[in-house]
Amino acid sequence: MTSKYILKLNNEIIGYTKFEFSDVPMGVIHGKVILEGIESPYNFFKDHCTKFDVQINSDYPEDEFIATVIIPQLEVFLENGKKLKGWGGSISGVGKDDFEIQFCGITSEVMQTEFNHHFLKYYSKK
Repeated sequence: MTSKYILKLNNEIIGYTKFEFSDVPMGVIHGKVILEGIESPYNFFKDHCTKFDVQINSDYPEDEFIATVIIPQLEVFLENGKKLKGWGGSISGVGKDDFEIQFCGITSEVMQTEFNHHFLKYYSKK
């Protein structure tokens, strides 16, 4: 069973991810973002980053492509309602439906418990 992780920005639910991918030894998980009720994700994240002085690493308005650093106001919640602990999440994407989150600073303990499927997959290759 794949878990859904709720994404909140400024305490408002903006969507979810399933964190389909990982870099286990680096403590990074990432996945496609399913946004809810956001007409233009590019404008939404650009406006937020501008308002809160969050650095934008790449910005191509003509393609509606944006990539941010970790957004301090972006929070991820587990299915049990607990906040995911780590350094935080950055967003990148293009267009309307092609965005992803990269969440960094996942401890080995959290990787082994909450993201055990990624942990086992990685270490079974060795």
